[in-house]
Amino acid sequence: MIHPDPNTALSKCIVYFNDGNSRTFYSLDKTHKRSKPNQALGIRRLEKMLLQGKLKGTWETAIIYENRINGNELVKYKNGVRVF
Repeated sequence: MIHPDPNTALSKCIVYFNDGNSRTFYSLDKTHKRSKPNQALGIRRLEKMLLQGKLKGTWETAIIYENRINGNELVKYKNGVRVF
């Protein structure tokens, strides 16, 4: 399994789970090793992980940010519904 690199990822997702824990996931923005990074692809993959993947139904709030210091908030989900 390929794990995204936090240093090169263009976006990150902070997930707050129903049990009170939180975790940060980083986007996988490339289709193959030499391809150009695509932020839209990374965001779609994070959304798929949240809404259709293993995490479905286990989280309360998820926020996707740009992976920079003080990065802008791009997308926000609350109980599986997109808020922002």
